[in-house]
Amino acid sequence: MYWIGLHWADWLLLVAYLVGVTALGVWSHRRVHNMVDYFMGGRRFGKAFLVFFAFGAGTSSDQAISVVAGTWRAGLPGIWWQFLWLWSTPFYWMVAPIIRRMRAITTSDFFEARFDTSTATLYSVFGITISITIIASGLYGSGKMVNALTGGELQRVAEALDWQVPEFHWDPENLRLVTGWRQVQGYEFAILAMTVLFVIYGMAGGLGAAILTDLIQGILTIIFSFLLLPFVFQKIGGFGTLHTYEIPGKEDMFRLFATGETAQRLGREPLDAFYVFMLSVTALCGIVVQPHIMGVCGAGRTELDGRVGFTYGNFLKRLCTIAWTFTALGCVVWYLHPELSPLPEAQRQRLTPDVGAVVEGKVPFDEQYDRAFADELFGRAAYDLLPAIAPGLVGLLLASLLAAVMSTCDAQMITASGLFTENIYRRFLVKGRSQRHYLWVGRIAGLVIVLLALLLQATFRDVIDALRVVLKWPAAIGISWWVGVVWRRWTPAAVWASTLATILIWAGLAYFPGFWTFLPDWMFIDGAKVADKWQMFLYMSGGLLTGLIVSALTRPVAREKLDRFFLLLRTPVRLGERVPGPCQLPEDPLPPQPRLIERFGLEIPRFTWVDLGGFALAWGLVGLLIWLTAFLARVL
Repeated sequence: MYWIGLHWADWLLLVAYLVGVTALGVWSHRRVHNMVDYFMGGRRFGKAFLVFFAFGAGTSSDQAISVVAGTWRAGLPGIWWQFLWLWSTPFYWMVAPIIRRMRAITTSDFFEARFDTSTATLYSVFGITISITIIASGLYGSGKMVNALTGGELQRVAEALDWQVPEFHWDPENLRLVTGWRQVQGYEFAILAMTVLFVIYGMAGGLGAAILTDLIQGILTIIFSFLLLPFVFQKIGGFGTLHTYEIPGKEDMFRLFATGETAQRLGREPLDAFYVFMLSVTALCGIVVQPHIMGVCGAGRTELDGRVGFTYGNFLKRLCTIAWTFTALGCVVWYLHPELSPLPEAQRQRLTPDVGAVVEGKVPFDEQYDRAFADELFGRAAYDLLPAIAPGLVGLLLASLLAAVMSTCDAQMITASGLFTENIYRRFLVKGRSQRHYLWVGRIAGLVIVLLALLLQATFRDVIDALRVVLKWPAAIGISWWVGVVWRRWTPAAVWASTLATILIWAGLAYFPGFWTFLPDWMFIDGAKVADKWQMFLYMSGGLLTGLIVSALTRPVAREKLDRFFLLLRTPVRLGERVPGPCQLPEDPLPPQPRLIERFGLEIPRFTWVDLGGFALAWGLVGLLIWLTAFLARVL
């Protein structure tokens, strides 16, 4: 028995997951008594919970889709859609205790304690915008995936209902907002269902509910990542058979680093050491000011809990990235080899890269169609494989898919509502009210933030490009975070100047390349666009230089304020300690950590063996994951 493209067993598994995870989130409502409980989960979670929280909050199904699509187009180098973040992961071990020692509720609290109220407000607006866009992007990509897993049945239901909703988009040619009406799309029904559920348990239980549910959702995300892998390889003869087939146009698909030709097919510039370095610097600069990271590092009982969660939750994501990549490589062989492909011959030839011209009896390669096929590949493979294996597998994959996106959206909703409640509403609008009052404001703010995300996703046409834009924003204010925790002389005016300069230089490089003709030719791609690696170098260095100049010309922060702040960062967290408010020490603090460097305004603490040993171990895991990827590429 089928309904909307799914077997009754699929519906049974899907409903069981949705009801269970929602009930767990609502149940956690009983432990929410104040702002720290709601926005920090009461700081009561251990390593296992934080590993899965960091993994779930940072992993969404649209990332798997982008890796699979990139691998289809360029082979093994498609893994770098996510692996380029691998190089920054060891630094998470060093960053986590700094964030935990801030004893803050939101990252805006850090800017208030280190600089002033104006910079805290700047970050609050920045962080809320980032969260709204991440929620919108995750819902949009996952909704498309759900529609594919129903065989397009959701879209057919939408066409039959013919519900009309307002539509608006920006017309860049005529510089005006275009409004009108359009039909509700099938994937938007899936988006609405996901939204209702994560809003219910997120509003009820806050960050504690997100962390509890992310333990289950993290396990399901791992299932989502590995479920298709054995079945795809079964279709091509089992593990160890990838190299036994020759796929025209994919001869170099097992090279880990992209050549110029494969990088072009991947939609990127050639991958060299400087590109990897700049992307890693940008990622590391921006990750610390992602709104949910304060919760990832700050919801643990101890510094070590945050360290293990932040670092190894992200290593778990890198492991899943390997599974996504090899699932896609198996799909390349299965769909494109003439003796294995389930596709009609004309469709297969349309996707075969070596058919570049009209040849008698053959269909030419269609690059635009190939890209569209790649974007739907994960869902298409699941729909082609799982129903024939066993009833319920599509439902399991759907539950895992929903877990991946809901775990990201709930964390973003809660952290963004915390930024509004603590750092805008409580600071400027309504002061001195009860904890209960602010809890309800936080819940309502979360609902409004999600509604804005739903409106934003309705304007998307390309979720990957939208996400690329927003993921570069955090680095603009992340510069001030990094300099602010190591150098006393960085001023509030420098925060504003550096952030605005970084954004303006980035926007100019990205959207007005003709203005930069004075730059050397080797910085450009095809003589028309400044290469991405040089864009990152120019806007990051421009923002840093601007901040240094403005810091030298403006009044420094008061010495007493700086002394309190840096003492806070050097004082380890005591298990079970209670602090009177954000960014404040407890009554009985542990002895502060000695300084390694305290000259020229620098404040760098002395490293411990835990710092250095964990950092070295993380770099060892980076090497192990790269070796594992290369090894699997040889033997599978």
